[in-house]
Amino acid sequence: MKNLRVSLISVSLLLASTLFAKPNLPPPVEDFVKLKKIAGNTGPFTSKEDFPKSYFLIPKNLPYLIGLSLYHPASSGLNLSKKQIEALLEVKKTITPYITEVGLKVKKLELEVVDAISLKYKGVPAEDLDAKIDEIAKLKADLTKSHLRCIEKVKSILTAEQYEELLDYGIINMF
Repeated sequence: MKNLRVSLISVSLLLASTLFAKPNLPPPVEDFVKLKKIAGNTGPFTSKEDFPKSYFLIPKNLPYLIGLSLYHPASSGLNLSKKQIEALLEVKKTITPYITEVGLKVKKLELEVVDAISLKYKGVPAEDLDAKIDEIAKLKADLTKSHLRCIEKVKSILTAEQYEELLDYGIINMF
């Protein structure tokens, strides 16, 4: 009897929590696992990679507003409307494939530079890698420009009050 009561309470809590959950949000853990699989192995001198964020020109000092608005533990306080959630998910759906594709290109080029100049072998002269370095720089700049446009899009979806609150989440995460 006691087990039945515990089971009923558990099921009730689960159902109640789903009523208040944000609709149609993909679990962030699944996204993380998928990106980690796409990224593959890290380079030989990489202790921690945050793919694709590690490959932006400005990887740490700009907020990642899609993640903050949809997945931050306090984001329910934003009181996003269903229309806002759908718009945020649409931005995420359009930007993630591009960022993933370009991030993979940058990573591949960086690993080619590492292989070319490797200390294990004679290596190629550094000057011979200038074109690859320029290409990496351009791709990282393109990623960061896309990131800035994403910030603008998210800002346009949110009210001024929601945006201010969202920035507070990002600032808290920075320290």
